[in-house]
Parts: sequence; C-alpha cells; structure tokens
Amino acid sequence: MQPTLSFIIAVRDEPRHLLDATVDGLLRTSTQYRSEIVIVDDGSIVPLALERPEAVIIRNSQPIGSARSRRLGASFANGEVLVFLDPHMSFAPDWLDQMLAHADCGALLCAAWWDWELTRPVCWGAEFVWCDTRNYKAGLSPGFAFRHLTDFPGVGAVEVPMAIGACYMVLRQSYEKIGGFSPFFRIWGKLEQDICCRAWIVGVGVKCVTGARVGHFSRPKFPYPVQWEDIEFNQLVTVRTVFQRPAARAIEEMMRPLPPAVETWLAQENFGEFQRIIQSRRHMSDAEFFRRFVRGAPECLIVENSQFQAT
Repeated sequence: MQPTLSFIIAVRDEPRHLLDATVDGLLRTSTQYRSEIVIVDDGSIVPLALERPEAVIIRNSQPIGSARSRRLGASFANGEVLVFLDPHMSFAPDWLDQMLAHADCGALLCAAWWDWELTRPVCWGAEFVWCDTRNYKAGLSPGFAFRHLTDFPGVGAVEVPMAIGACYMVLRQSYEKIGGFSPFFRIWGKLEQDICCRAWIVGVGVKCVTGARVGHFSRPKFPYPVQWEDIEFNQLVTVRTVFQRPAARAIEEMMRPLPPAVETWLAQENFGEFQRIIQSRRHMSDAEFFRRFVRGAPECLIVENSQFQAT
C-alpha cells in the first residue's frame, strides 16, 4: 500500500501568486498518491484565506518562526512521509517519483535545487563551512555557514553534509528520531544547519536526490523582518542541544561576545530535556562530525577525545 504523504508549508506574508503556484504544482504532480497539504500561516499581517479543499490551514496569531511553524504543521499531519516545502516552489513532473524511490532509506532527503523556471540547476545540497568572523554588513556571523555543492555528485540519492533548497522529505519515524524541527528557534536562520547536524549525530544521515528537480523562487529580501540576533540565538540552540559539553563550550567561546539580546534569550530557555533526548540517540561523536562535514573546522573540534565519544 502506498504511504500517505503530508506536504507541510510554513507561510508568512507570502505573495499570493507564489503560494498559489506552489499549491497548484503540488496538486498537479501528486495525483497518483494519497496526500494532504498542511499550511501553517505564521501570523501573516493579512490572514491567509485559501479556497482549496485539499489544504488545511493552521494560523498562528503571532509569528513563531519557520522552524517552529514546520514543527507545528508536522504535529497536525497524518502522513507516514513528511515533505517540508517553502511557499514559493515549482516542480518537475516526476520530482515526487524521484524522491519517493529513496524515501525508505530513512535519511533526510532534499531535492536538487533548480531555478524557478526549472532551466538551470543551482546546487545539489550543501556543505558546512566554519566561519570565525562576525560582520553583519558582509552577511557573516561566527559558527556554521554553508556552501552550495554545485558539482553534480552522481545519480540517485547521494550523501551530502547538508540538505538545502527548501524541499525536504523524511519518513515520520526518522523525523521523530531526529527530534523534529527545533522547538526553540526564533523567526529565521540556521534551520538547515540545525536539523542536518542532528540527522548525522543520531544516525539518520542526509542525502540529495539528484534527479528530483524542484525550483525555488529567489527573492531579493524577506517579506518580514529578520534579525541577526535571532540567527545567532538559533545557532546557540544548536550548539547547546546537539553537541556534548566539551565541544559546546569550545564553540560558544568562539562565538563570543554574544549580542545582549541573545544572552537574555538563552537565560530564559531550558534546553535540558531536548538535549538529553538527542544525546540518548547519538551514533556519531562530535569530533567525527566536524572532521567529516565541516570544512575549516577548528582543530580543537576535530581531535578525538574520550569526552567526545559516542555513547
């Protein structure tokens, strides 16, 4: 029996023509599958009204951010296979067939990222790159940056350090093992880095389905405010929940000085239970993760230490 697919889309102040095109594309390319569409309206200024019987709309009265909206959407979804999408996507006719052919491997899958017109590939996943600079004007903050993988990596589902491109498929059981999208993240930033770190640490892994062509509309700016403080806070959430204490302390020291708002937000949160859950599922040491996946990682993070070993 075919699995039920849940398409989950987080929306905030999205131009209506782009959202309509995304939903139309999903409906057009999923006719042979059992599926549902769950849309989370993350506090849009004008509440979303979408006259589509195939779509369920959940509205946040106040914005909670992309990660937590996706997490909320997943909690309402009924499918055995979860597909998380941006609200400005286009789809090749066979993209879903290509993705589903590899869903049972259990990895977090991303589609190949193409331009909106599906005429040119942009990348096949991404790799982590270590940044040691805070320069907001240049778009830099210390910690995990990324670089698109622009060389074709091969046919099928190919291991990549990081999923990117705004179209991710994962079995529900793998999503739950990863811990889902972060319950702590603020409005935007570092979402892919966070969930992919956890996917590798807990043994799920990340792959790009190179034959699945999904287009992404690239816009010059966000339709809502994005703060650097949110981005840096989100990264500290990853550091404190994914990595063990020696690595976490070393990384946090490299990220200092932290913006005052970030210090305040960190003091208000209790990450203990989420961190305990992730650590109890660990399959890979922090050192192995940094050695394998983070280009330019500091030496202190890639040297194996008894305190860093997987348990």
